[in-house]
Amino acid sequence: MPDLSVVQERFSGILLAHWEELLRLRRVVLKTSDLDDIHDLRVASRRFRAVLDLYCRLSSKSPKSGVNKSVRKLTRTLGGLRNVDESRIFFQDRTGTDTFADSVLGRTLSGLRSREVKRIGKVLISFEHRKLDRIVRKMVARLNMDRITERSDLSIPTIFSEVSAGMYRPIQEALPVSTIPGHRAERHSLRIAIKKWRYFLEISAQVLERDYSSVLEQLKEYQSYLGRMNDIVEFEILLRGLELPKSELEHAQAIMVAEDASLLAGFRELAECNPLKHHEL
Repeated sequence: MPDLSVVQERFSGILLAHWEELLRLRRVVLKTSDLDDIHDLRVASRRFRAVLDLYCRLSSKSPKSGVNKSVRKLTRTLGGLRNVDESRIFFQDRTGTDTFADSVLGRTLSGLRSREVKRIGKVLISFEHRKLDRIVRKMVARLNMDRITERSDLSIPTIFSEVSAGMYRPIQEALPVSTIPGHRAERHSLRIAIKKWRYFLEISAQVLERDYSSVLEQLKEYQSYLGRMNDIVEFEILLRGLELPKSELEHAQAIMVAEDASLLAGFRELAECNPLKHHEL
């Protein structure tokens, strides 16, 4: 187990690295509005928030609320464009490029994307990156892991273990009912909980020098199924807000129903053949 000074140095480096990656991708998206770049920025914002949350748990002084609020708003803003892009890919793959391009759905989504790009551009420009950068760097400079021992008799491994157990608890609660058809809310909760636990384990692996590769791969597989099923939910919400011909809407709905059933069958098989369990730190 590394000593406190080593843990402090590693965690400070991780916090700063995730923040700088977020800023880099913000600049990239402002230039490109590319689907992959938008996805990467959204993931980077979530990963930074995961490090920020752990910082709050480990430090006795945590001025993170303003930073977290700004980054959370950024995450949410990017979600709209991401859903539009993913829906275009989804329906185009299942109807053919030419057919989709000539459809009302295809033209409508293209127009919607243009509006979302403009909206995101405004949010990215108004993102107070210089002010937030100063706050984050002060947090890094102030970070002192000795405060853990000042406020708690628990060792660092014990603290990390307790955080891990707390993050696994909602997974344990949602897992038994997540494979039941119609239990979309439970699958949504499970997806979010798995994502948070996965990010935590990735951070812990770097800080504590532990190998969590096997459980991380398992979590990625679960997250893949749950994420794609959540996409279907988002596509349904998106299409409900569009004015489409009845024939196109019914065709799109049939595609989504079939995909959702296929994904649920795959997820149920995964849960049965490769059950998810708590991994002790």
